Formats: sequence, C-alpha cells, structure tokens
Amino acid sequence: MSIAPRTADELLRDVPILQDLPASDLRAMAAGADLRKLARGALLFAEGQRAEGLFVVRTGEIKLTRSGRDGREQILYLARPGRPIVEGVRFDGGTYAVNAVAMRAASVLLVANGLLAAIGERSPALLRALVDLRAHRADRTMQLVADLSLRTVPARLASFLCTLVARRASRGQDASQLVRDLTTETVAGRLGTVREEISRALSYLERAGALRVSPDLIEVTDLARLEEIAFGPRRR
Repeated sequence: MSIAPRTADELLRDVPILQDLPASDLRAMAAGADLRKLARGALLFAEGQRAEGLFVVRTGEIKLTRSGRDGREQILYLARPGRPIVEGVRFDGGTYAVNAVAMRAASVLLVANGLLAAIGERSPALLRALVDLRAHRADRTMQLVADLSLRTVPARLASFLCTLVARRASRGQDASQLVRDLTTETVAGRLGTVREEISRALSYLERAGALRVSPDLIEVTDLARLEEIAFGPRRR
C-alpha cells in the first residue's frame, strides 16, 4: 500500500522547534507555503542568489555545500524528509552563502521570508523559533569547522561511522553492519577531504582492528576501538 504524501501542515508540525508554535501560526505558514519539485542533480538554490525563506524537505534528499576555487566541494549536511533548510531565512535582503542540490528526485516546501515576517509581526514566538533554528545550524557548522581544522581524517571518519552505528541501533537494526550506500566521494565531501584519503582512512581503521571492509559492506568489529579513534581514550 502506498503512503500518501505528507501535507504542508504535517511537515511543519514535525519540525523540531516549530512544533511548539501555536497551531494558528503553523496553519498560516502551511496555507501560504509553496511546493517545489526537483529532478536529481537540480539546484534548489545557489550561492549568491537572493535568500527566499525556510525550506522543509518533503521527499528525496538535498545536499548543502560550499565549493572552493580549486573545485573541491565541502558537504555541510544532507537534508532528508522532515528536515528544515534554514540558510535562506533572513530579512535583510541578503543572499545564500551555500549551494543546495537534489541528490535524487525531491520535493520541498518553501515558506517565504515575506510570509514569515508578516506572521512574526503578530507572533513573536515564530521569530524566536527562527532564531533558534538558525542558532542550531550555526552550532553544527562550528562543530564541522572544528572537526576539519583540528582532527585527522581517520578520526573524522571514525566519528562519522560511530554516528551511523548509533542511528542504526536507535532503529533496532544491526548496528555492526553498515551498508556502503554513500559513495566514497560523498563521504569525502562530508568530511572535507578527497576520496583517496577516505580509502586510506578505511585501511587504517581496518588495520587498527575497528573494522572489516568489503566493497559493499563495512563491518564494525570493535566499536570501543572505533570510538577511541574518533573521540580519544575514555577518561576514568
């Protein structure tokens, strides 16, 4: 049986922070929202374009990136269904500082800045929620900056894999078996390096006894060792 697409109101009510807003605010946002559909590889927005508002992913997956002059790409995060994209929330007429592209066919909800400002005029709770959304994204970006500048590639990769293990465990899935559904190039982009460095880091983690690596699967053989490489020795 197919699952009916989620409505704008349902999407907004499930976004952390927004879900605590008055129901009237959420209804007003949903009523004025626009739906956009994207083919795989299509740009949702590009660095330098005028910021439009708050996006929430409805289907598919959106990749947020920055590109260097040498052509290298840094993936900031991947936005999946139900996740907000807040980089366009601003009321100063400014522009996007990042690019957003569909990793596969996707649809997104857009609540324009003009509508957000109008609702915010009568509901300060919405403005506080938007500030909090931007603050949470800034915190994660600063963590990414710290990882890229202060940690080795094996440590970054080990931390990334620990996150995948925790995510699978929370879903009741086999946390030790990680299917390689992300390409080496995509992982490299997320960790701020190149695919050759990711391959070397995987070999290092395998030699260290934390993993067993095959073309289609990464098996976590020693989670404690993987966590030690990711986060350092545990303090007693």
